[in-house]
Amino acid sequence: MKFLGSWLKSLLEVFFPFRCHACKKCCDFGVVLCDDCKRKLKGVISEPKLVSDTISDFDIYTMSSYDSFAADMVKIIKYKPSKKLAKVLGKMCAEQGGLKSFLRPDDVLVPVPMHKKRLDERGFNQAAVIAEQYAEAAGCHLSPAIVRSRFTKPQASCDETERIHNLENAFALNPDIERSAFIGKRFILIDDVATTGTTLEKCSAPLKSLGASEIIALVVAHSYKHNS
Repeated sequence: MKFLGSWLKSLLEVFFPFRCHACKKCCDFGVVLCDDCKRKLKGVISEPKLVSDTISDFDIYTMSSYDSFAADMVKIIKYKPSKKLAKVLGKMCAEQGGLKSFLRPDDVLVPVPMHKKRLDERGFNQAAVIAEQYAEAAGCHLSPAIVRSRFTKPQASCDETERIHNLENAFALNPDIERSAFIGKRFILIDDVATTGTTLEKCSAPLKSLGASEIIALVVAHSYKHNS
């Protein structure tokens, strides 16, 4: 059986060559990131750092800058798209970012939701995939506590003024959650990228009605203002 498995793997590699999702180097079958790209990614991920150049009224933490290799991974995940790479990124952030000490067992991780239309197009919500890796690594809770209540223009295609108004009334509490289970919990909004913090700010609004002890956010990469 072991020989048959090796033979089948070799056959697959011949007819379906597997490549690193980042640099396109040929890899063993099933390898998402080559060793070189893993090393590059590890080099830019740090423990969560507080950022101060957003509009949010709560703390936002990031594990890298948007001008780093981590942002390249985010772009591939979004625009290729690659759910497998999202899982690898989430797992590596959990490991390199020391999330077992940053996150508490009773924390509630809330991924920034994606509208059903866009979810159908991409096939997955990268924020949810990344949050799953964090919850598994730190042993805390994961909840789809908020949903997209309307379809909006992508924030990346908006200027700074448009970003503020584009997401008005775009998020709401998930009607299927048990509200009493969240009283006194610390909510941590999870997303791949933060720029002005508008998306995270709008997501926090419905969560405030659940009686949380605190709301913060954690992102993979933050796009710092040039003058910061």
